[in-house]
Amino acid sequence: MKLILFLLTIVLLVNSCQESQPSSIDLSNKKNLISKINETPTEVKVEFAENFHVRAVKGGYELELLDPNSHEVESTYTLTFDHSKKGDKVIHLPVEHIAALSQTSVGMLSKLNALETITGISKIDYVYSPEIKKRFKAGEISEFGDETSAPIEKIVKSNTKLIIYSGFGSEFDGKGKLKKLGIQSIPNYEWRETHPLGRAEWIKFLGILIDKPTEANAIFEEIKSNYEDLRWKTRDLDDFPKVISGNFYSDQWTAPAGNSYMAILFQDAGAEYMYKSSNGTGSVFLPIEKVVFENRKTDYWLNPGVSSKAILSEMNPKAQFIGAYDHGIYCYSHEMNKFWEMSAIEPDFLLADFIHIFHPEFEPNSELHFYKVLSK
Repeated sequence: MKLILFLLTIVLLVNSCQESQPSSIDLSNKKNLISKINETPTEVKVEFAENFHVRAVKGGYELELLDPNSHEVESTYTLTFDHSKKGDKVIHLPVEHIAALSQTSVGMLSKLNALETITGISKIDYVYSPEIKKRFKAGEISEFGDETSAPIEKIVKSNTKLIIYSGFGSEFDGKGKLKKLGIQSIPNYEWRETHPLGRAEWIKFLGILIDKPTEANAIFEEIKSNYEDLRWKTRDLDDFPKVISGNFYSDQWTAPAGNSYMAILFQDAGAEYMYKSSNGTGSVFLPIEKVVFENRKTDYWLNPGVSSKAILSEMNPKAQFIGAYDHGIYCYSHEMNKFWEMSAIEPDFLLADFIHIFHPEFEPNSELHFYKVLSK
């Protein structure tokens, strides 16, 4: 009986949404869609990203998502302008109503000037974008919570057509039910990329979904050019300041591994990362005593995850024995939402910040974009 009532509720919600919402494809766009069905769209080349492949085909794209651990193909999607095509992994283009449960997806859609496509987010408390905050306040955007427990009824009522989630944990329980109702979902594995430009390149993934591949290509090329110009500045350096990154967790220190995107950024910014020889692309866990002893003369400490030295000392009094404690601790904690929403799509700004911190002589009058020196 409960199942019947649930299905009846969903049917009523779908019908009410169809009555109250305008068609996602209006008459003026139908001719455009018909022409695109018979064309091969803009080519999208993937240079740095390791977790997706894409190929332009007649009427759309073939997208392969790779398992970030094995790098084997996890799923293959058909992205098509032909809305008569149906299937378990078929997504109709362009997608005009997106639930962006991945925070970095919000940042990338912002870069594409496509925030109007967002119908839902995970939590408004995590959002940086003033436009999204304004639309949420006006009731135009819904809050769905964590991807593992997104409410089906609320998603259906929002007129969402595609859910983009991080894939950080297990998939949300309602994925199968939503698919039966015509609502697809797809993970954004940007956060598993190991190169800063690999993370930014996922804007091409978003660009394809909203039919802005040309714009996405152009934005990425500008980011890549900026990044490589900045990296070129540090090519002839003789002085490489020592840097550590991370924070305390219980009796251990959590730091980026030697092959992580953060370690690559430090290297490209002309710094010597103290744990560059550690294995892995994620995090490493080290005894606090070892870290303190090895970093008594370290020049900089980044990403402690707090906003003041007082908090650091309260967490662990040994923090003050790290060489960078007096003058060289920097973090993004004053604007965390900005960092998590925008840093993936702005690795050039990240690199500029690090060069400014490690080598202020290059651009002494520039200002930091994401980072700030820790207060007392």
